Amino acid sequence: MVLGDLRVEPGKKSYGSLKIGETPTCAIELPIGIINGKNPGPVLCLTAGSHACEYPGIDAAIRIFSETDPSRLRGGVITVPVVNVTGFERATVYVCPIDNGNIAFSFPGRPDGSLSQVTAYFLLEKVVPKAGYYIDLHGGDVPELLMPYTSFIRTGVEKVDRESIAMAELYGTEYIEDRTSGGSAEAWPSTNMLFGQACKRGIPGIVAESGVGLGTYEESDIAFHVEGVRNVMRYLKMIEGTPSKPHDKQKMWRDMTVINVRRGGLFYPKVKHADVVSKGQNLGSVKNLRGEVVEEIASTKDGIVMIMYPRHVVNTGDVVFNIATDIEEHVRVT
Repeated sequence: MVLGDLRVEPGKKSYGSLKIGETPTCAIELPIGIINGKNPGPVLCLTAGSHACEYPGIDAAIRIFSETDPSRLRGGVITVPVVNVTGFERATVYVCPIDNGNIAFSFPGRPDGSLSQVTAYFLLEKVVPKAGYYIDLHGGDVPELLMPYTSFIRTGVEKVDRESIAMAELYGTEYIEDRTSGGSAEAWPSTNMLFGQACKRGIPGIVAESGVGLGTYEESDIAFHVEGVRNVMRYLKMIEGTPSKPHDKQKMWRDMTVINVRRGGLFYPKVKHADVVSKGQNLGSVKNLRGEVVEEIASTKDGIVMIMYPRHVVNTGDVVFNIATDIEEHVRVT
């Protein structure tokens, strides 16, 4: 397996970096781990840290590289544990601090663009095409409380779609998002994300979300990611074992309702992440500095709170909840 200057023989693994840019004082390099299995098989690419403070995914990518034995692996694994390297170093939420770009939504990128665009271009053109399958590891960021879920898109190509859905199912989350269309796709277009671009190029891919947020790195969240990746690897016959099917009745959702406040003040939520809510239900209130209620927040649809933004001080337009809607029982492909 060859990636840039890294060359890894069968039955070996190696860790290095690939230069994508520079500051006035140093190079900007992507960390890359390559595991080349002793025996032939599929190649899986893992990326994490495009949102640089989503630590469970970063830790999981590191752990997969360190714990996978190439002598017992069929195929290969490429890991990029931190995509947003400058944001990681500076603990910057969501964006690359050099250009204020959100790398996760900068695809397909540009070779002559800003650092976020260059990073996106490099991953899409140089790294992911080395693999046959792709998983983007995410979780709750510092301003969030998040319920685990996986996302896939439909391309119309049966093999790609079936494999993507299977990976989303086997990751182990109770909820799965079909991001092909709907409110969440409008807010965060899959075509601007690496997994969407990979699927369009015939590489099955998913986004996997695990990590409660608030800058935490709980062992349970890290372990959930690690087991999800390993279960996909079992399905692909990269490692020994039968893939487990953690949920008999998984649920799929196709739309996301964003709940904003219209008044500034102090926000007092009445629900939390993972709560099931109904249309018209009171989700919380905004009070002014005299303690008077100036706004009551109601849910506009039935659904479940996938992400909560636990801010106390709010301004006009601030998002306080993301509610998954249009939920139905999922008919599994695996």
